[in-house]
Amino acid sequence: MANIDKYNKDSKADARIEEKRRKNAARRAAAKAKAGADADANVGTSIDPPMSAGKKPGERTVYKDCANIGASAKSGSRKRSPKKGGRRPSLKFIAVIALILLFIIIRLAAFIGSTSMHHLSDEGLIHADRFADSLKVHGIDVSSYQKDINWKKVKSAEADFAFIRAGYRSSKTGELHEDKMFEKNMKAARKAGIMKGVYFYSQAITPEEAEEEADYLLKLVEPYDVEMPLAIDFEIYEGGRLDQAIQTGNMAYASAYHDIVLAFCDRVEKAGYESCVYASYDMLTNYMDSNMIGDEATIWVAQYGGKCDVEGEYMYWQCAEDAEISGIKGTVDHDIWYIEPGRVYPTKAWYIEPGRVYPTKARGSKSQTSIGDVEVTFDKDTYKLKNHRAKPKVTVTSKDGKKLRSGKQYEISFIRNTTKSTGYAIIRGIGKYKDWTAVPFTIE
Repeated sequence: MANIDKYNKDSKADARIEEKRRKNAARRAAAKAKAGADADANVGTSIDPPMSAGKKPGERTVYKDCANIGASAKSGSRKRSPKKGGRRPSLKFIAVIALILLFIIIRLAAFIGSTSMHHLSDEGLIHADRFADSLKVHGIDVSSYQKDINWKKVKSAEADFAFIRAGYRSSKTGELHEDKMFEKNMKAARKAGIMKGVYFYSQAITPEEAEEEADYLLKLVEPYDVEMPLAIDFEIYEGGRLDQAIQTGNMAYASAYHDIVLAFCDRVEKAGYESCVYASYDMLTNYMDSNMIGDEATIWVAQYGGKCDVEGEYMYWQCAEDAEISGIKGTVDHDIWYIEPGRVYPTKAWYIEPGRVYPTKARGSKSQTSIGDVEVTFDKDTYKLKNHRAKPKVTVTSKDGKKLRSGKQYEISFIRNTTKSTGYAIIRGIGKYKDWTAVPFTIE
């Protein structure tokens, strides 16, 4: 009986152990299933194992199967299930992001455009032999056709001067009009440090009409400081009143053209300005005598194709009508101003030669002292570019050691001052002082 009881006890113990093993196996299977379901969210972390022999309560075990599941999830063998309750980005949010990206692209394009400067250059130009030793100063001429101009960019693109249209005579009615962009261009060009000349588009067919145009121009320029000549733009407009006068034989001789342009020049010179005649190669060759005009006024000639063949003396050459320069949308006329050191000029035109004094009909007192009799000094030996240009501090003193006042006794302009080279300060006498001189300075 004792043996039977012992057998029954052993059998019951075995049954309990077997039952416990089955339960542990079930728990392990359940734990494995749970680990597999949560593998994406718990890759590499540990889970609580079932309580078994050799494990203390709260101890955590990392299962290899979980690590394998995590590795397979990273490798893409398992797809993540979307979280319940997740929301897609709204259309408003997407639109805001798109606008931000568009703004960034626009600003980046503007920055790239601002750094891609279109500069004026001598490339493709053949200068006449007479200018072999001359400086070639670049400039432009503009009117309302160029619309709004960024003059600071124009200056940075190495344009040192500009002829700005003040007005015009209608080729049909003969009426006089102001260029609608004249005032804005004059103020902005001055602020940018660009030397300014002014021109009037003429359709005069008599000397009297040319004087009328000059008087109209003088009223327009009165509020401004004009550092360069006042020019008559004398050209034939097909079908216009000047063209019709030529076709009817009313202007059969060169003297008729000379009388018109020189009447304009005489009028502006009597008012204290320098004069200039703008005309094409064809006009100066086939209708007028360029040598005769050159003796009386500065010639500004227009001829394209990379070369100028005018025989007479000229100081400005409009070498292109389709140039591109930063600050102007579209194209613009490109002009060259020749500066020949050491040359003696017989005319009353503006010529610039470093250190040389040029006689002018300056406005002011009849008893005037030449600016060539004063001393011009700079505060430094060399200058560096600041905001893309060098602007030296200049002191002008008279023979008796008195300092002249800028804006009262002289005015100053700068050319060739946007690159590391030799720049020039243009000193112009006003009031009791007259004449002009150009003084060089070094830019490092």
